[in-house]
Amino acid sequence: MPPAPERIPLPTVAAPERPRGLPLVALVAPLGLALVLWAVTSTPTMLLFALFGPLVMLGGRLDGARSARAARRRAIAEAREALDALHARLAERARQQLERMAAETPSPDRLVLDAAARAWWFGVGDIPSGVELVGDAPPELATEFAEARAAAATLREAPVVLEDVDEVQVAGLEPLVRAFCRALVLQAVARCTPGTARVTAPEGEEWVARLPAASSTSSAGPAEWAVERGDERVLRITAAASGARAVRVALGTDGEAPELGAGCAVWRPVLVARPAAARIADRLAAEAHAAQAAAGEALPREVLLAELLAEQHGDAGTEQAETGVPLGVGPDGPVRVDLEQQGPHALIAGTTGSGKSELLVAWVAALAARHPPDELTFLLVDFKGGSAFAPLVGLPHVLGVVSDLDEHGAARAVHSLRAELRRRETVLAEHAARDIRELRAGVMPRLMVMVDEYAALVAASPELAAVFADLAARGRSLGLHLVLGTQRPAGVVRDAVLANVTVRICLRVLDAGESTGMVGAPDAAGIPAEARGRAVLHDGVSRRLVQLARAEPELIARIAERWHAHPTPSGRPWLDPLPDVLTPAELPAAEHPAGGGLMVGLVDVPEQQRREPFIVDPAASGALLVVGASGSGRTTALSALAAAHPGGTRWVGADPVALWEALATPAEGERMLVLADDLDLALARSDAEQRAELIELLTLAIRESRRTGVALAASVRGVGGLHGALAAFEQRVLLRMSSREDHLLAGGEPTGYRADRRPGSAIWRGHEAQFVLTASAPPPWQPGVVEVRIAEGAWALVTPRPDRWLETLRSAGVAAVALEQAAAGGGTVVVADPDAWLAEHLALGSARRSGRILFHGCSRAEHRTLTRARGPVPPLADDDAWLVEGGATRRVRIVLPD
Repeated sequence: MPPAPERIPLPTVAAPERPRGLPLVALVAPLGLALVLWAVTSTPTMLLFALFGPLVMLGGRLDGARSARAARRRAIAEAREALDALHARLAERARQQLERMAAETPSPDRLVLDAAARAWWFGVGDIPSGVELVGDAPPELATEFAEARAAAATLREAPVVLEDVDEVQVAGLEPLVRAFCRALVLQAVARCTPGTARVTAPEGEEWVARLPAASSTSSAGPAEWAVERGDERVLRITAAASGARAVRVALGTDGEAPELGAGCAVWRPVLVARPAAARIADRLAAEAHAAQAAAGEALPREVLLAELLAEQHGDAGTEQAETGVPLGVGPDGPVRVDLEQQGPHALIAGTTGSGKSELLVAWVAALAARHPPDELTFLLVDFKGGSAFAPLVGLPHVLGVVSDLDEHGAARAVHSLRAELRRRETVLAEHAARDIRELRAGVMPRLMVMVDEYAALVAASPELAAVFADLAARGRSLGLHLVLGTQRPAGVVRDAVLANVTVRICLRVLDAGESTGMVGAPDAAGIPAEARGRAVLHDGVSRRLVQLARAEPELIARIAERWHAHPTPSGRPWLDPLPDVLTPAELPAAEHPAGGGLMVGLVDVPEQQRREPFIVDPAASGALLVVGASGSGRTTALSALAAAHPGGTRWVGADPVALWEALATPAEGERMLVLADDLDLALARSDAEQRAELIELLTLAIRESRRTGVALAASVRGVGGLHGALAAFEQRVLLRMSSREDHLLAGGEPTGYRADRRPGSAIWRGHEAQFVLTASAPPPWQPGVVEVRIAEGAWALVTPRPDRWLETLRSAGVAAVALEQAAAGGGTVVVADPDAWLAEHLALGSARRSGRILFHGCSRAEHRTLTRARGPVPPLADDDAWLVEGGATRRVRIVLPD
C-alpha cells in the first residue's frame, strides 16, 4: 500500500551571465590619443597613454568576475539552505506517512480487533515513497541533488503491506517460518468478529488456545496454518501454494526476504516469538471479553419463552425439516438455533445453578410448540435426580423419561437407539429416500435425545460413550439429534462426539479454560453468578452472548393441550425390560429350539429392539457354569435346564461321591445332563488329594462329553474355590454376585454388576437374561453301589482296625484270619492293617495276583502304596470300600452273610 505519487520541485539556481565582448572603441581611442600627443609633443612618454584603455578594461573585467563569483556563491548557499529545508519537509512527510500506514495496518504488537481490516503487515523494508524531486541541478549541487532524489524516492523502514491476500506460501528455516506465520495468524484473528474464527495450527503452538477463536492442532508441518470464519477462508498458510494468486515468501537465514511485490527489493519479515504471541493473544482475548461484557449489559435479565414465541409469528408444523426455534435474546435481538442447519447436535455446559436444565426444558417446549408429535419426538434422559424434565411428561411428543433412579433402564434405553437407527435406515430405504427431509410429513418423526448430566450417565455406563459416538455420526440424515448437557465437557465428551457437535452453548463456568474449550473464548467464566440463563452461544459460524429463555409451566400446559388429540407415534424406540418373574407360559411357543439347545428363559437385546430365547447347549457348546451369590437363583437356573432337557438328568448336590458317580457312570444310550448344584461346596468338602482327583475327573468328563453322552452344568457361589476346574467350563452365566470384585473375578464386565439384580436375572454373553421359573428342582440322583459279599472266596482286607473286622467276620460265620496267621492256612479272608500288609511282601504279592483286595477306612495314599496304582480313586461314602479287581478300583459296599 505505497503512498500516492507526488512531484516536488528542487531549489533553483540562476545560471551565471556570459562574459561580454571586448569594447574596441574604448581600446583603440587611448591608442589614437597617445599617437596624437606624441606627434604634437614629440615626447615618447606620451605613448604611455596608449596603455590606459587596456588597463581600464582589464580592471573592469576583473572586478566583474569577482562580483559574479560572489553572487554565484550566494545563490548556491541559498539553494543549499532550501534543499535542507526540503529534506526536513520530506522527513516530516515520511514520518506522517509511516504513522498513517501504521495506523491503517498496525504491526502485530499493536493489533486491535478490527473486522474491517483488509491489509496485511508482512514486515518492514524500503518501499517507494511516491515522491519525485523535479528540477535541474547546478554543477555545484549535482551530488547533493542526486542524493536528495534517491532519499526522497524511498520510504525507509516502512511497513511492507499487501491487500487482498488469503493464501501465503512460506519456505525457510522452521523457527523463522513459525515466527512469521504467528504474525499473520494474529492479524487474521484480529480481523474476525470475536468468536467467529477457527484456527488450525501445527503442534507446539499452544498459545492459539488463548485467542478469541476456536482452535485445533494439526500434525502437518510448521508452515501449515489456517484461519476460517464459518465457510469463508480468512487465511491459509502452506508450504506449497495451490493458487496462482498466492503470495510466496522465502525467508533467508539472515531474516531477510527477496522482493515481495510491494515495490521493495529486500525486506525484513515480521517475526513473533511464542511468548509474544501469547501476550498478544491474551490482549485480543481481553478486548473481545470487554466487548462481550459491554454487550451483556444491554441484555435483559430474564426472557420468557411465551413472549419470544409470540414474536416469531410462525405456524406450527408448516415445515417438517425445520428444527430452528428461538432460544433467547442477543444484542441484535432474538437468537434462533436450528439443529438441522447448524447442527446436527448440540452440547451445553454450565456449572450447577447456571440454567442447563431450564434451557433443555425451554428447547423441548419451543420445538413442541412448533411441531406436532408425529413430526418430532423426544427421549429425555435425566441423570440429576429425575425431576429436571418433570414439567414435560405431559407432552405427547415425549416418548419416555429415564433417570438415574434406574441406571440400568436408562442405559438400556440408550442402547436401544442403535436399533432405532437401523429402523430409520430401513424406512428411508423403503421410501427410496436418502434423507429424512425427502419423506413426507408424518412418515417418520424426528427424534431429539435430550440428556441432562451426560457425564453422570457415561460414568454409570461407560460403554454408552461408544453408543453416543455412533448416534452422533449417523444421526443427521436419519433425523436423530443429540442435545447433551454436562457441567464440564472436557475429558467426558469424546472426540468422536465432538466432531459432529457444532452448536455449543456455554453457561456460567468456573474456569476460563473450560469456556475456551467449549466456545473458543473465556467469556463464559466471567458471567456473574446471579445472571442465571446467561450464556455464550457458538453455532459454528459466530459466537455471541445471549440471555436464554425460560419456559413457564402455563406455556407447557397449553402446548400439551394443543396437541392432545393429534396422532402420536406408535411406540417408544425400546421394548419393556424383562419381567421380574418369567413363567413357562411367557416363553416362545416352540418346544425345542431349531438346531438343538435348551430354552431356559429370555435374553434382552436392546440394541436390536427385541428379545431372544435364552438358549444354552451344554452338550454341543461345552459345560455350563452358573455363578451367583446366595439367593441369586442358581438352583432356579439349573432347574430350568433340567425342565428343558429332553433326555435324562442327574441332579447332584454338594456330595463329592454322587458327583463322581454321576460323571463316571456312562449314559447307556441316551443323552444325559449332569446338574451339579453347589459344585464349589462339593469340592470344599473333599480333602486336597480327593479334590485334585475330582477336578481331574471333571475336566476329563467335560472333554469327553460328546463321546460319552454325559454333559455337565454346574452352579457355584464364586470362582475362587474352583481351582483348575474353572478352565474346563466353556460357557458361563453370571447371576447376582455378592460384590463387584467377585463379579469381575468371575469374568464379568464392570458395567454388568448390579447389586439389586433379582433372582434368576443373569448376564449371558454380554446381555441381560432371565431364567424361567419352574415348579421345583428334580429329586437328587442316587448313585448305585455294588454290594460285595465276602462269605466265600479268597479276599484280602486292608483296614486300620483289623481286630474289629476279624471279630465281625467271625461272628458272621466267615472264615477270617490275621495276616500273620495266614501262612498256617484255614482262612478265606486275610485281614491286616496297611503297615502289616506292606511288611509282608509275599502275601501282598499274592493278594495282588488274586485280584481281590478290599480297602475299608484307608486313605488314598495307603491305597496307592499297596496297589501301586496311579489312576484316580473314587470318593467313598460312609461304610463304603474300595475293591481292587483286575487292576481297577471301584466303590463297593461290604455285605456280610445273614
